[in-house]
Amino acid sequence: MMGDTAFEPAGRAGKSAWGWVLAYGILVILIGLLALFNPLATGLATGIMFGALLLIYGVFAVISGFSSMAGRGRWIEILLGLLAIAGGIAVLLAPYAGAWSLVWALGFWLIVSGVFQVIAALQSSIDKGWRLFLGILDIVLGGILVFADPASSLLYLAVIVGISFIFRGVFLVSLAFVLRKLTRA
Repeated sequence: MMGDTAFEPAGRAGKSAWGWVLAYGILVILIGLLALFNPLATGLATGIMFGALLLIYGVFAVISGFSSMAGRGRWIEILLGLLAIAGGIAVLLAPYAGAWSLVWALGFWLIVSGVFQVIAALQSSIDKGWRLFLGILDIVLGGILVFADPASSLLYLAVIVGISFIFRGVFLVSLAFVLRKLTRA
């Protein structure tokens, strides 16, 4: 009896934790779809929309990292969340800086995010393939934004951000179901 109650709080936390990861994954997919289907988000609208999306993404990443990802890339989600929050605030404070500077900033954000994902993948034995794939994808997509000419980079923006967020969301949704299965075992 004593041994069963010792693990009860962790079991309850695990049962509710997968729901946060699932909600986070669905939100990230929706953000990716929004980015793909809203190519008119340029100039001021782009700054406001992506600043807000980065803030929301960052908040959910931090919440997810603190709530459910202990030992499974927790620190990387928290760090990426804080980076997204900082990027979102910077974009919202200067939305008139121009669409191209936003594209450039998002490109660098994707590159930095990708580097952190690759580092986490190389240090992890769990989800190594997914994290490595997501990291390389972010580096490539960010590089396209950073090194393309301004007119082309604006055209790539919605597609690149959408692809990155959709793949990240699919990973998080699949992770949520793995966590759910583990808590039921």
